[in-house]
Amino acid sequence: MTSPIEELKIRARLLRKALTDPGQAAHGRAVAIAKQRRWAIPDAWTLSLCLNVVSVEAGFNTWDHARKVLGGEARPTDDMGTFWYDKTCSALLNHWFARYEDACETLQKHSGRYLLPYGRQFIVADAPFIVAIGLDPASSAWTAIGHDLVGGYGGSDWQKLVEERLRYTKGHP
Repeated sequence: MTSPIEELKIRARLLRKALTDPGQAAHGRAVAIAKQRRWAIPDAWTLSLCLNVVSVEAGFNTWDHARKVLGGEARPTDDMGTFWYDKTCSALLNHWFARYEDACETLQKHSGRYLLPYGRQFIVADAPFIVAIGLDPASSAWTAIGHDLVGGYGGSDWQKLVEERLRYTKGHP
């Protein structure tokens, strides 16, 4: 697979092409996001706007936000977006934390759970959550990062999980 940043660029170019026909579902998606974010709805969609739209669909505020987080340039205290979350997870019981240290403590006490970032917060979840976001809880990448996406941030195994998540979100914005 291409890098996560390149994948979003490809999605943006495809979206821009699809937006030339206002009758396509892509147009409705892009307009809905633009209205939600209070962006001006353009007469012609630029690549820059399309990068922002696909970034929002992936769980980030803007293209710059996505580029920073997916490029491994963010700090653990930065807003990591909602990339590691899906609406279907709202029905699952999870542990939420404001402090990473508290999330780590819970992760250490309960084997088989997973620590994920959400904005500036942290979630400790069970395997059904991981399945709901399109990932394999038995993946060796999870073992390599100690089931901790924050602690493993930016590494090669974290990157593998990002790629898996992007593959899943291709049809699930």
